[in-house]
Amino acid sequence: MDVRGVMVLLVGNRARKASTLERYLLKRGCDLCFATSRKAALGLLRRHRFDLVLSEFMLSDGTAHQLIAPLRGTETTMFFSNPVEDGCWWTTAVFKGQDRSDEPGMCPAEFGVRLHEVLHDKLSLSSNNPSGSLTDRRTDVPSGFGDQTAVADRSHARAPGSSRGSGGKGHAET
Repeated sequence: MDVRGVMVLLVGNRARKASTLERYLLKRGCDLCFATSRKAALGLLRRHRFDLVLSEFMLSDGTAHQLIAPLRGTETTMFFSNPVEDGCWWTTAVFKGQDRSDEPGMCPAEFGVRLHEVLHDKLSLSSNNPSGSLTDRRTDVPSGFGDQTAVADRSHARAPGSSRGSGGKGHAET
């Protein structure tokens, strides 16, 4: 059995500034990698298998849409963030290797629910996770990157559509 933490790739200029999102993921035993450009993200995707990719849609050298192709047919899930006036909305780009980029966007609360579900699913499969799964019902699921970060209140959200150890390490590539 593959014993490792949940591998997460954060992509975008504000990815390293997403301290709320970073803390949330690290607290749940995720291993983090960072890329600030499409080119760097594609390089990491060629060299590593990620469980989850969270990316700004607009990148310095293209769009995150170009990251979908390498994830097709894998078990990876990817979300795009799209800044709006008062925060950001999220789009499911890939869900377990299936292109879902045509799905409607999610408000921060909906994204919080979806992120929690994805992590719960991934952590439940990992035998190296200290708690075995996410059982908390906390409402502090972060919903964006950098200055777009807000805390989603999951208590009012509707559900959308209804090796490496888990030491919580971060790695950067630009």
